[in-house]
Amino acid sequence: MYRERERPWWGEIDVLLAVVWFMGAMIAATIVTVIATTIGGDEITDNPVYALFFGTAAFQILQATYPWLVSRRKGLGIKHDWKFVSALPNDIFIGLLLAVLCLAGSQAATFGAAALVGLEDTADASNTGILEDNRGSIWLVGVILLVVIGAPLAEELLFRGLILRVLQKAFGSVFAIVASSLLFALPHWQVDATWQETVVLLSALGAVGLVLATGAVVTNRLGPAVIAHFLFNAIGTIVTLWL
Repeated sequence: MYRERERPWWGEIDVLLAVVWFMGAMIAATIVTVIATTIGGDEITDNPVYALFFGTAAFQILQATYPWLVSRRKGLGIKHDWKFVSALPNDIFIGLLLAVLCLAGSQAATFGAAALVGLEDTADASNTGILEDNRGSIWLVGVILLVVIGAPLAEELLFRGLILRVLQKAFGSVFAIVASSLLFALPHWQVDATWQETVVLLSALGAVGLVLATGAVVTNRLGPAVIAHFLFNAIGTIVTLWL
């Protein structure tokens, strides 16, 4: 038995298991989406927004559950392991700064990558299709909540919480920042995108990951990254739907 004072004792194996869990969560989310579509009487190939809502919600819940379980079982809980909720006033201020850096970094990466691969219309290099395609749907409210609130919580717990800290503990801060940012960007690729659009999208999200991971390492807290991610997604949603 591990003594309490030796915790946290999560390690590299938990990152490998996180990848397996992540893939399982994607399969589970797909199953939920198919079931919701079938119950609603729509064709599975139509991907109705209500089915995507339930599938995405299931995926985010499962995504956040893994780091919570690991921290509860092998650590001292997410509050102590990764400073999930602490120093709120400072977290808000630093989060605002990180959000500005995320916006600037993503734009610089977008235009830089687009110039390298010869992509003229960077608007095509986006993962906001679900928002654009479902304007006017009542289910869009739920989708927005998942994008603005659900995704930042789930992704920060997994990528800047568990994965970043395990890699930092094992290989150092620089490796952890780069590797966790790469792992964060890769799942966001779009099936129907061209390779040029994929390069541009992943470059932009990789830049965001670098900013958030650096902020988490420098502050030694997860709160600022969560707040910055909230703001970044909220601004992206507003720009997509209303500007």
